[in-house]
Amino acid sequence: MKDKISGFIKSYVYKNESNGYTIAKLETNEKETCSIVGYFPLLSEELEYEFEGEFTHHAKYGKQFVVSNYKRLENASEGGLIRYLSSENFTGIGPVTAEKIVSLLGQNAIEKIIEDESVLKPILNPIKRTRLKKELMNHQAEQQIFVKLLDLGLTTKVAARLFNSYGNQTLEKLEEDPYRLMYEIDGFGFIKSRDVAEKFGIAKDDIRSLKAALVYSLITSSNGDGNLYLYEAELMHKVSKILDVDANYKDAIEALILEKKIVLEDDKYFLKQIYKDEMDIAKRIKEIKSYPMEQIDEDLLSLLLSQIAILKSIDYTEKQIQAIITAMQNPLTIITGGPGTGKTTLIDGLLETYAKYYKVNLKSKDATNEIALMAPTGRASKRMKELLDFPARTIHSHLGYDYDQTFRSSKVQPLVQNLIIIDEASMIDIFLMKRLLNSIVDGTRVVIVGDEDQLPSVGPGYVLGDLIASNVIPVIRLNEIHRQAKDSHIVKLASAINNQNLSSDDLMSHNDVTFYSGNQADIKRVILNQIGGAISKGYDLIDDIQVLIPQYKGELGIDSMNVEIQSKFNKNYDKPPFMRFGDKTYYIGDKVIQLQNDKDKAIMNGDIGVVKNIRKNDKNQKVLEVDFDGHRVHYDQNELDTLNLAYVISIHKSQGSEYQVVFLPIIKSYMHMLKKELIYTAITRAKSHLLVLGDLRLLQYASNQLVEKRHTMLKLRLQTDVKTHDLFEALNQDEDTEDTDDISPWDFM
Repeated sequence: MKDKISGFIKSYVYKNESNGYTIAKLETNEKETCSIVGYFPLLSEELEYEFEGEFTHHAKYGKQFVVSNYKRLENASEGGLIRYLSSENFTGIGPVTAEKIVSLLGQNAIEKIIEDESVLKPILNPIKRTRLKKELMNHQAEQQIFVKLLDLGLTTKVAARLFNSYGNQTLEKLEEDPYRLMYEIDGFGFIKSRDVAEKFGIAKDDIRSLKAALVYSLITSSNGDGNLYLYEAELMHKVSKILDVDANYKDAIEALILEKKIVLEDDKYFLKQIYKDEMDIAKRIKEIKSYPMEQIDEDLLSLLLSQIAILKSIDYTEKQIQAIITAMQNPLTIITGGPGTGKTTLIDGLLETYAKYYKVNLKSKDATNEIALMAPTGRASKRMKELLDFPARTIHSHLGYDYDQTFRSSKVQPLVQNLIIIDEASMIDIFLMKRLLNSIVDGTRVVIVGDEDQLPSVGPGYVLGDLIASNVIPVIRLNEIHRQAKDSHIVKLASAINNQNLSSDDLMSHNDVTFYSGNQADIKRVILNQIGGAISKGYDLIDDIQVLIPQYKGELGIDSMNVEIQSKFNKNYDKPPFMRFGDKTYYIGDKVIQLQNDKDKAIMNGDIGVVKNIRKNDKNQKVLEVDFDGHRVHYDQNELDTLNLAYVISIHKSQGSEYQVVFLPIIKSYMHMLKKELIYTAITRAKSHLLVLGDLRLLQYASNQLVEKRHTMLKLRLQTDVKTHDLFEALNQDEDTEDTDDISPWDFM
């Protein structure tokens, strides 16, 4: 049960204008002073308020009251009203006049004046009456809006954000369409918006409800399943599960199409932005691909390749030679293959060949103006740099993402390099691919590298798979396991699972692969013991060891196992300083992962770092300092919801990374998530040692379960003439088309 406290605001200690977070001193009717903290506007110091929340104890400041709701008490004292009306907020109203107003109108004076200023006729002239009403309305607007928003069930934080966006028009905007909460507030989905809509008397079959449900269904299908469109039957099925009302959606669909919020192509429904982005990708691929390239001297290429092979003591395969020559001759080339097939060796050979052919000194600082290496994540680009001994950065960094939250590279300010190599391309969704392609100049050689058999991107689309399947871009498939990888049972296991021919021989333990059958308690014990053993052999818990689990909940879920590993191996566990958020506690030395993109902090979903310090800021509030590969990021208490411990992470979050030692538990409770692509991706994260624990029969099961194919049209669009599509041209000519020069993929991800 929540506590309640009432009294008068005595003073304000702190106010964050951007999010409404406030610290104030409250004087109760018992003349006691208490600190109150939370999200609420600047309240009148002359009126009595009741606050709802809970008492907490601050290490330095003692007892505080955390506000979750508040209201102005109707039984405000006459003296308080007189002081309020005679304050500096109101022009020309002194104590004597204020006393007359309260004597005439009573304790509801403010409401009566705002409703009809003529009630002041016995006391004030018309000019003063109008002015006082206007000033009262201006001063009371924020408080009244906040109270109304809280009555609607919104949190003070959401109320503050809405008011910062719409000011005095907040309630009008919300009543006009309560479902704007779904679009504008992170984590505020359709169900919560529907609750607010009901309080405004908006029925389920109201066209606003139907439109919101349709859009929300497309959004959740895109974000959750990676689909770019839904067929009508699929859309209706999703909508009916959300609204559960017998309604005719025809008018709502037609309205959304007319408003150009969704697009209907044949029998497929798209969100407008997704539709345009996919069309843009196809159009841009065709433009880059069709640009005439200079003739390459194949004899010289062959000679250079022979010299490089001798210099590096490498015997390039025919496929690798073919790939290098293809990449040199074409504006767009795709190289795909699994672990051990020589992708890195090939890229290294391509770099050397290009450098020698065009006389580029790879050790020169100017080389990065000629060649760009990039990958979707910081960890993937770091690994690329280490393996190729050439600077590599994230795609976002190459596109010019800076601390001013804009991109420098676009069609107007393109990437300057003549050779661009993109690794881990299976992770790239349509939003990022569109931005990248729009930044590439015609005539640039673009080499796209990735494993098409891995999990598709977390974001919408199936970009790499569609590019390969379209057959309009040269594709080199590396499927031969190289000599140095032939002894790797990690590679053999991955290949057997990928080819769906897993046998009992593949489940035999070897030097680099260990299988362990046991129950959940046994699995937990073995993981903890083996982590200790790996650390004793010199492996680092932060950089070298990773546990991969597909779900968060349960005894062997991500959350539970993170705490188990943290408590056993972080020497600072259960010692101050620490910071708590919900059921998680962070200590210095903890391995943590960022859970969402944050352009203000310049970090991305999936970035992994280490807690380096927990200190007090100038307001005596705790701050968590995390090091992300040399980039220090600070987290206030209320920002810790974007972090999690990272001793254990999901398989999706591990994409683009390699670890010396990987632990992969597989148990029956994961069964609904076990797919061939998921297990294949997890196994291929292991570089030196892989430990698979649990029910080994589930490996066989998983290898025969394929990820459901995503609804995309990129393959077909690449195979047809995009420019003739009238609908696409109409959308591009739309008068409300936004200028996207300063929009980043962060805005969509």
